[in-house]
Amino acid sequence: MLRVGIVLAILIIVSLAVLIHFSHRNRALPAQQVSVAASPAEPAQEVEVQQLSEGRILADCHPHLTGNSSVPNFDVSERPNPAAAALKVRFWVNGDGFVTQAIVTGANVVSADDREEALHYVKGLTFSVPNTAECRARQIELIGNFLESRGSTGEWATLFAVHPRFTFDGNHVQQNR
Repeated sequence: MLRVGIVLAILIIVSLAVLIHFSHRNRALPAQQVSVAASPAEPAQEVEVQQLSEGRILADCHPHLTGNSSVPNFDVSERPNPAAAALKVRFWVNGDGFVTQAIVTGANVVSADDREEALHYVKGLTFSVPNTAECRARQIELIGNFLESRGSTGEWATLFAVHPRFTFDGNHVQQNR
């Protein structure tokens, strides 16, 4: 009788140890593995669901400028080096393609009026945003650079270049400045 009690106690201890081990192991599973309930006719299957980082989602949500309104032209004719004139704007586009906020993050040799005109221009832009739930629910950050360039006639003209804050190079997300 004493032997049977010892054997039962050992079996209970081993059973508890196995249960504790598997309960801790299941909690340690990575988040991208999700068990899907199966219909009675099918056995349960493990399905791997990709969970993307916020940066990757934003990189995939790159909006594209629609329309082509004329860029405001800064007067740099009195500047010693017009090519050095630059203005940088960070702005956010919502899921509908409208600019919701814009701020000047860097400028040299342009006036306060030029900065205001640039912000006004950026706030009036519209974009086409990928039609996904992830993109429609987020504010997507873009960076715009106003630069001066000499045209074929020798006159200086203001150019506007836009690029996304986040891009994906195939291996990892890059943050552009």
